[in-house]
Amino acid sequence: MNTPAVRMSGITKTFPGMYRSVVANDNIDLTIEQGEIHVIIGENGAGKSTLMNILYGLLEPDHGQIEVFGKPVRIPTPQQAIGLGINMIHQHFMLIPSFTIGENIVLGNEPHKNLLLDRRTIRGIVRELSDGIGMSVDPDRLIQDTAVGVQQRVEILKSLYRKTRILILDEPTAVLTPQEIDELFNSLRSLAAQGTTIILITHKLPEVMAIAHRVTVLRDGAVIGHLDYDDLEEHRMAEMMTGRPFIWKEFARARETGDPVLEARDLFYEDERRVAVVNGVSISVHAGEIVGIAGVAHNGQEELGEILTGQRRTISGSIHLNGIEISQFSVRRVREMGLGHIPDDRYGEGCAHEASLSRNLIMGLHYKPPLGGRLFLKQLQVNNWADSLIEEYAIKTNHRDMPIRSLSGGNVQKAIVAREMKIASNCLIAEQPSRGIDIGAAEFVYDRIYELRNNGAGILLISNDLNEVLRLSDRILVIYNGRIVGERLPDQTTPENLGLLMAGIQS
Repeated sequence: MNTPAVRMSGITKTFPGMYRSVVANDNIDLTIEQGEIHVIIGENGAGKSTLMNILYGLLEPDHGQIEVFGKPVRIPTPQQAIGLGINMIHQHFMLIPSFTIGENIVLGNEPHKNLLLDRRTIRGIVRELSDGIGMSVDPDRLIQDTAVGVQQRVEILKSLYRKTRILILDEPTAVLTPQEIDELFNSLRSLAAQGTTIILITHKLPEVMAIAHRVTVLRDGAVIGHLDYDDLEEHRMAEMMTGRPFIWKEFARARETGDPVLEARDLFYEDERRVAVVNGVSISVHAGEIVGIAGVAHNGQEELGEILTGQRRTISGSIHLNGIEISQFSVRRVREMGLGHIPDDRYGEGCAHEASLSRNLIMGLHYKPPLGGRLFLKQLQVNNWADSLIEEYAIKTNHRDMPIRSLSGGNVQKAIVAREMKIASNCLIAEQPSRGIDIGAAEFVYDRIYELRNNGAGILLISNDLNEVLRLSDRILVIYNGRIVGERLPDQTTPENLGLLMAGIQS
């Protein structure tokens, strides 16, 4: 029997907190065999990322031992991990946009000829690496001119160039089309067949079923169990993750809709390179319906969301909210008209990272009765308001005055949703509402969006997750290269059809 690629024994990691310490990893034992695809699943705060950050050298455990290919090791830094053949690809890629694909792959160990980069050798290296796992790329193309799926391929090829033997991927399919996911999984299977050990962190249980050889389930920082391929079943994994019986709800399509609450016509916007990233976009969202916008990341949907919420100014075109032209209104004025917004970046845009949970729950409402007046907050009302939302939205926290950064990602998302639902009396723009959150938190967010729709609000759902778009939407628009390239009804299309449209292929 082969020596395991990784054996982690008794791994414990505790983080100090304001009111109590948090045990992120509690005496975890984990064995990963050579050449297997091992998936780690668990709810937000279960300890998945902490455990993998320990293996990659970003964190050191308080207690426990690590063996790599049978040898006891200490991994204090990522450099040490890379030296041991371990590499980690994060959700946000570490590539230099102005460099070519080839330059990014060999960065740090570039072949030279007469003090210059040996580009012929670089092309040969890239060709050999990509042919070996069926992952075609153009070594001379600039990263800034490539799609997200191509950039992920580059990260994997870059890892192979570093002689990676253990490859960790954190939520690798979050921004890919169904076709790109299939290509990625085929490449990972090829890598595993050649002896590379793959460790995958994901929230998407259908993908676990499609790719995993074995699964480890974490809950509250501890290992709940290990599952072999023959034991994999979605409901069983969901129940192990959450600790309770789990049922996926069926969300009925809207039968009747009201008047348009949000209308945009011929929106046009250029980025700093004078490239039209929003190019003639027209949309309408009616009261009592959810309109989904599906697309691969960086095809204009981020800018579109910011234009509709007043964060960017469209160069031309019009936006009406309940019949009133708002394209030149401030963010505050738009929100006062009942337009809520769940941003795609919950930490960068959705919350004040260092502020307390209670302060984050009242932002945008703090200057209005009953929470505040002209000069001062009414602290008793603020506390009651925060406590009410914490209970209603099941936000896990030690106290309302804890910094919001101390909460897990899923609970930060719940806090943002709670606040924005109070604002969205007419319309809600929800961008990537389940990105990076576990199935329990995602189901909770979906319930609230669906409830808001049933109460008569219009919802614009902007998401890279096709399953999310298909499940929640009453109508689906597909965006590609800044344009709306198709409209589909969810019950009359397929993920494959939408995936082709998202890749710019008319089907």
